[in-house]
Amino acid sequence: MTPTEKMIEAQRQRSAAYKEADDFYNQQNAYAVEISNLRKQVGLTQKQLAERIGVPQSTIARWESGDSNITMKNMEKIAHAVHKKLVVTFK
Repeated sequence: MTPTEKMIEAQRQRSAAYKEADDFYNQQNAYAVEISNLRKQVGLTQKQLAERIGVPQSTIARWESGDSNITMKNMEKIAHAVHKKLVVTFK
């Protein structure tokens, strides 16, 4: 574990609010990575995906950077646009 990872883990253990925020941003980042990987896998640019689902390219960029929350409805639109099925699981 790196010194930064140790510091983050220590802060997570000290503060429930920090842990909650860290979990939230980790999940946002996971969504961002999945959206970006899917788009690249199907060979689309951000602009092309945006056109298919009816949002500005800047919205795709924000989703892929984790800077903006994405709704389930928009995740469904992405799946439909690339002929995939959105599957949600609880662990």
